[in-house]
Amino acid sequence: MENAVDALKIAFSIFVFVLALALTISVVAQARSTSELIFHFNDKTEFYEYATKDNVENSKNRTVGMETIMPTIHRYAKEQFAVTIFSKDGDPIVRYDLWTEGFMTNWNQIVKNKNSSEKENYIEVEDRLKMVQEQVYKTLNKQVPEFNVEEMVRKLYTVKSSTNTTVTIGAPWVGDNAKIQSRIKADMLGEKYENNFITYTGKNLKRYKNDKFIEKFLEVTTSGETITDDGYSLETIKGNKKLEIIYILQS
Repeated sequence: MENAVDALKIAFSIFVFVLALALTISVVAQARSTSELIFHFNDKTEFYEYATKDNVENSKNRTVGMETIMPTIHRYAKEQFAVTIFSKDGDPIVRYDLWTEGFMTNWNQIVKNKNSSEKENYIEVEDRLKMVQEQVYKTLNKQVPEFNVEEMVRKLYTVKSSTNTTVTIGAPWVGDNAKIQSRIKADMLGEKYENNFITYTGKNLKRYKNDKFIEKFLEVTTSGETITDDGYSLETIKGNKKLEIIYILQS
């Protein structure tokens, strides 16, 4: 009989312990959930407002540094978004976008065909880059200048042939993640990226390490068939939404 009473006491103690433990876990979980909810609504970076042609003047921006921009750049190929950095005057410094870069290898031929029946590629690139730059000038409250896609492409994708130093347009890193990362490194350090006798000079982004940038998100609709090279889509599915991330150097 005495053993039975002791057993009941032990069982009751275990029950109370389990009940207390479960209650403690529940309280901690609720406290964590509440704190996360509070931080969620107080974190200004939690919500991003996409800019469009109609709301760019009223859309909110946030200010970021290179510590935020660099991880974004390193993800552009895998996550299929575009990143363009502009100077405080609205001039393009560097662009990361497999869609645009996919056209650069054959850009000279595309330019030759811009007045022919095969002008679709030229128009698509021109429309995309023009849209991005228009958002930049509107953000800076400046008058949008006449757009010249060939001038912008030269600023972003000028390369030289290592054999005869001929200046041309290209993106020799497209199609290979290792090459893409090497190009990003060249841009960060201001080094030269060389591949297949083509040399691309990096943009030396490290000089902006102490500067701040306006960050803006632009959503655009893409068109065209999917072209895949080594696991990377050079052009997204027709009608798909694409994210353009814009960084503008603050004065």
